[in-house]
Amino acid sequence: MKSKFEMSEDFLKNDNILNCPICGERLLFLDNCLKCGKHSFDISRKGTVNLVYSKHYKNSKIYNSELFKNRREFIIGGFYFKLYKFISDILNDRFSSEGTILDLGCGEGSHSKFILDLLKFDYYKYYGFDYAKDAIKLASDYINYNRFYFLGDVNKIPILDNSIDIILDMFSPFNEKEVKRIIKDSGVFIKVSPGKNYLKELRDVLNMEEYNNENDVFDNLQKRFKKIDKYNLNYRVQINEDSFQNLVKMTPAQKKTSSTISFVTIDLNVYVIGI
Repeated sequence: MKSKFEMSEDFLKNDNILNCPICGERLLFLDNCLKCGKHSFDISRKGTVNLVYSKHYKNSKIYNSELFKNRREFIIGGFYFKLYKFISDILNDRFSSEGTILDLGCGEGSHSKFILDLLKFDYYKYYGFDYAKDAIKLASDYINYNRFYFLGDVNKIPILDNSIDIILDMFSPFNEKEVKRIIKDSGVFIKVSPGKNYLKELRDVLNMEEYNNENDVFDNLQKRFKKIDKYNLNYRVQINEDSFQNLVKMTPAQKKTSSTISFVTIDLNVYVIGI
């Protein structure tokens, strides 16, 4: 069986859409690393590449390995399966043969991994990136012949113009200009954001404010994009003590509580956006 490093090498040998975050030139796989005419980027032993170019980059103390490990443990509990099925059905209906997929802020990779597992495409290439080093380290667990992960910045995505068929955004910020720059005219942008009652029970026991940005998200999308279909998924799931602790520890606020809950509400808005 090939190592993560070897699988990423194979992926990058056939890649032609990554560009240099410094000068913008196309990156090619040469001499076991990614190179443009002036700059080079090494592949880590885990098969990932750092494509963030910022003199002020700092690894987040909040979005750390503990948070992402707990997030993964909660996700693999199956609480979002309805979301994954909903998104994969849309993609399977629109793309019958192949496609390039970019995941904005992929985190530790589990959300998109489950969506990818449900795709029926004959062929796809997936690029997942995040700004948090600890997230990409964990996401590398999912590397295979058509899945590649790198450290990147949503405000300067190292992808060539008009090269992506599908952009996924699961609870992450995005840069409108960058989305429009890299997506094909026939592409689709799918954004998932919390509804008003998302994890309401958790917010109650942690004394957190009610989520009230739902309308702002939709209004901002309407100002930036012309074709938007909005869908809502709202259901309750039963959780055990372990899942509850995962939820608490994956919350950036990292608040402590002696309380517990046995149910939680999954309230999500899915925006399917044509460019």
